[in-house]
Amino acid sequence: METKTPQFDALLDKIFESLVPHKRVCKWQGEHKYCEGEFDITKEDIEFLKMLRVPTPNYCPTCRRMNRYAFVNSINLYKRDNNAPGKEGKIISFVPPVSPLIVYDLDSYIKNFDSNTYGTFYDESKTFLDQFWDLRLRVPQPAIIRDPSSINSEYSINGRNLKNGYYVSGGWNSENLWYCNTVNDSRNVMDSLLVHFGENSYEIVSCEKCYNSKYLYFSDNCIDSNFLYDCNNCTDCFGCVNLRNKSNCIFNVQYTKEEYRKQISDINLKSRKSIKEISEEFWKFVKLQPVRAERHERVNNVSGTNISDSKDCHDVFDTVKSTHVLHCDNVIANHDSMDAAVSGGSERLYSTIAVGSKSSNVKFSFASKFITESELLINCRNINNCFACVGLDNKNYCIFNRQYEKEEYYKELDKIKSSLLRKGEYGDFFSLPFSTYAYNGSTSDFVFPLSKEEVEKIGGLWQIETESNAVGMDLVKTEDIPDNIDDVEDDILTKALVCKETGKPFRITESELEFYRIHSIPLPDIHQIKRIKDRYKYLGDYRMNSSICNMCEKSIITTYDSKDGWNLYCDDCYKREIL
Repeated sequence: METKTPQFDALLDKIFESLVPHKRVCKWQGEHKYCEGEFDITKEDIEFLKMLRVPTPNYCPTCRRMNRYAFVNSINLYKRDNNAPGKEGKIISFVPPVSPLIVYDLDSYIKNFDSNTYGTFYDESKTFLDQFWDLRLRVPQPAIIRDPSSINSEYSINGRNLKNGYYVSGGWNSENLWYCNTVNDSRNVMDSLLVHFGENSYEIVSCEKCYNSKYLYFSDNCIDSNFLYDCNNCTDCFGCVNLRNKSNCIFNVQYTKEEYRKQISDINLKSRKSIKEISEEFWKFVKLQPVRAERHERVNNVSGTNISDSKDCHDVFDTVKSTHVLHCDNVIANHDSMDAAVSGGSERLYSTIAVGSKSSNVKFSFASKFITESELLINCRNINNCFACVGLDNKNYCIFNRQYEKEEYYKELDKIKSSLLRKGEYGDFFSLPFSTYAYNGSTSDFVFPLSKEEVEKIGGLWQIETESNAVGMDLVKTEDIPDNIDDVEDDILTKALVCKETGKPFRITESELEFYRIHSIPLPDIHQIKRIKDRYKYLGDYRMNSSICNMCEKSIITTYDSKDGWNLYCDDCYKREIL
């Protein structure tokens, strides 16, 4: 097949000729506690690199994940100046005030400028990254990314067809959500993460088709239940682990319907103190029970965890309906991709995050959708054959936001990529300064928390403090608010609660209070961002650990750390003993 970038392809083929499995040293070695230091380039890595036409990465898989997730904001919102012409005052934005980016309110961003006007020529006398950084600083950034189809969801980001969302990231086809991340086709859900087809539920993590339930983890098809871990098709169950097709069970003990109702009536779920005591008892019970080292459903030849309906996927997490992907996370219906995260319905992606919606052959890009045959894109959509562009929409054959004719484009592209490859500057994702977010305001801070000094050491931005949404309100210590939801008065809406862990004030909204009362849930005593951050801990840190099956004693690979007291079972033993 005729190549469109002959110089680049010849150089890359030369590299591939001598490329064999080997060990490399990560560029971030010694910079932070998560770095793997020395890492392997495996035979499978090489197969993907050749298929996707990229050289070997310079960072270990963990550092590559850290870097990518620093380009995603899981729901930190700020008040900052609106930089749009003719606009004044503060706007709600996911871009922190400390960021040097130009930020427009969403309406101004959509209506008032053409990103091609910022186009520039590539200057070989200057470094590529310096020129790209200059373009990044000049092209306005939307204050928030939210689909126009969403209604009454100003404090939400990403997603589509969301109605009445408050502090929601990734709410899809859903209604009445509060403090949620990645929730699809759900109604009336609060404080939850990775939920599909949920309704009238609170504090549920990685659950599907659960109704009228609270404190559920990795459970599906459960109704009218509380405190479940890895349960399926259960109704009226409490404090249970590993149950299948059960009802009227308490801590895995079977009761009659009448006995169950009597026992449950004695449990006070309206009390914050009671919930804390039950939670402590529940998690002790969970660790006594067999736990699947890897959670898979309907898979073939996979490694990682939380994988379903997929095959030939390795070192992947939270992956659905995908084939032949490597080092990927949070992908749905993706194929032939490596180092991709937060994506759906796409193929042949490499080193991307938040790139999807039928995208194909995309590399080193973030926050872009409907993209084909493009590289190094930031916040673009409906793009074909573009390189190193920011904020473009419905464009073809652009470099540094400058429009080219087709033949001219490929000639310039070949020259730039060849130059970058020769200098060793081609093949890695953006460095941290290119992120829209401060590191401690990104998803990386949830999964790979670092100190301010560690972040600055690897080039990241640090947001000193977020602005409170409780300015001017009376502050109340959480120990001074009623323990029982029945005792909470409406005047709580005029006060700000002081988080018992972070010391940050937070407020209770009217719709939130109504939800607590309807579902008999005590008021929280933790700030909403800290609650969201804590919820991510249930998913692990995207790292696989070596361990031993506690039943057959064979070696297993798992995201769980056996030092934390988990009773880990391999897949065969779990199925034999539990299912």
